[in-house]
Amino acid sequence: MANALYKNILQRLPAGLILALSVFGILYLQNIYIIFALIIIAGFMLVKEWLSLSDSSVSLKQIIFVVTIIICSFFFEEVFIDFLLLAILIFWVIFSFCLIFNKKLSFISFDNNYLGAFLVFGFIFGLIHLIFFSEFTNLNKFFVLFIILFNVVLADIGAYLVGSSIGKTPLFPNISPNKTIEGLLGGSALVIIFITSLYFFDLISVGLFLASLISLPFAFVGDYFESQLKRSKSVKDSGSMIPGHGGIWDRLDSHIAVMPIFIFLTHLML
Repeated sequence: MANALYKNILQRLPAGLILALSVFGILYLQNIYIIFALIIIAGFMLVKEWLSLSDSSVSLKQIIFVVTIIICSFFFEEVFIDFLLLAILIFWVIFSFCLIFNKKLSFISFDNNYLGAFLVFGFIFGLIHLIFFSEFTNLNKFFVLFIILFNVVLADIGAYLVGSSIGKTPLFPNISPNKTIEGLLGGSALVIIFITSLYFFDLISVGLFLASLISLPFAFVGDYFESQLKRSKSVKDSGSMIPGHGGIWDRLDSHIAVMPIFIFLTHLML
């Protein structure tokens, strides 16, 4: 088991390091235009990968749905984005309760292109809200973005290492038997240690601490959400673009859930 874990880490490590160094390097530059371009590229890649797994062809109604969201975001700007982020938050809360009580939502499928567009827009608009509309007292917004991204990375790393090493109790075995309660606790512990350290050294406010803490469970919810999507299609990965990690959705599933929730919470608290 230890040998298999070691080989898996070696397989995932190169791509993971390249991604991490690239993202954090771009954050260090603090160039809004580069980050905005990357957000749009990531959005297109997420949509492309979703459609590659969908058996539902793109219809005129779906195009109108997407165009309407884009037009509304240009005309109503922050007000519309706040409304969309609230809708995303409600969706993730409902899905979380369905997970806990073992209830399935019939519209959760790669074949539902409306759902894919809705979630991708939530992720994109969460990032856009942070960059263009959010204001943090005595705190650099790029540092806040780093915190969001790093929280999810820590949750993923902790859950993987602890779950692979000592995990024995599946949390939702019908969706993903390899994800365990021990992994959940390990990932959560790493994030809590990190954000507590930031707060202890007065690097973040109590509002950001609470937003990080409240949004933390949704990192795991987003992971289970994608696992349910993949199980319905009987596929292991959403794609093969990132060696050792799978596709774009495999890498960003937790971020897609956490980003809009974290931003909406900070908007309320700060």
